[in-house]
Order: sequence, then C-alpha cells, then structure tokens
Amino acid sequence: MKFSFKNIGYPLAWIIAFLGISYFIGQVTQANMAWYADLPKSPLNPPRIAFPIAWTSLYIMLAVAGSLIFRAKGEGISKHKKLFAVYMLMNWAWSFIFFGAHMVTLGFVWIVLSALVLGVLILCLWRGSKKIAALLCIPTLCWSLFAAYLNGYIALMM
Repeated sequence: MKFSFKNIGYPLAWIIAFLGISYFIGQVTQANMAWYADLPKSPLNPPRIAFPIAWTSLYIMLAVAGSLIFRAKGEGISKHKKLFAVYMLMNWAWSFIFFGAHMVTLGFVWIVLSALVLGVLILCLWRGSKKIAALLCIPTLCWSLFAAYLNGYIALMM
C-alpha cells in the first residue's frame, strides 16, 4: 500500500474510536480507584501514571492492527477478524470485572484467557502473512502478561 493521506483516514478513525472507548471505560471505572489504591500491590507495580500512558500507546497500536485486519482480504481473514473482536471485547470487559465488580480472581482468569486469545491471534496473523498487524499486537501481549502478574499478585495477597 502506497502512502497517501487517503490511506490515513481509515486507521485514524480506528485510533479515535479506540481512544474514545478507552476514555469512556476509564471514566466509568474511575470511581473505583480508591478501592484499588487499598489493594495489596506487587513490588513491581508501576506508578499510577504508567497505566494510562501504556494503554494509550497500546490502544493506538491495536487500532492500527485492527484497521489492517479489517481492511485485509484473503484466506483466513474472517478468523482473524473474529479473534481480534473477541480479544478487544475481552480486553475492554476486564476493567468492568476487576474495577467495576471487584472480582479480582475472575479478573485474573479473564486477563490470562484474553492474553491467550491475543497470542493465538498473533500466531494466526503471522502465519497468514499479516506480519505488521501481528507485530503491532506483541507489545499488548507483553503488557497483558505483566498485568496478569499484577492482578494475580493482588488475588493471592487478598
């Protein structure tokens, strides 16, 4: 695909949508930050400011990956689209499970399962010659595994 401003609109729409959704989820779950502040934290828990910075960057990469996946044509693309949609729904639901419902153990199981779905998606994308989309998802997988560790630590210490 050659660079043109016309080609920027589609991924940009995805980025705006993903950042809007994450902002909405953050606003909805913001009321529970006092609850979270009182939970036992891992010694590796990053400062609070790291989370919005990390997730903003990750959602931008996921949005671009999503735009590549949903614009692609060819064999296996339907499976890629389904896996991506399932992963994103699981990703967004985790905040409501953990912060909204205070279900720490279920949150841990949920984030591990969502990381597994993302790992399968990355493998499918890589094998299906969608390597750029796969590479864009890898940082989210790494962060999700770290977040699973943080969530698991809290679950064990409660």
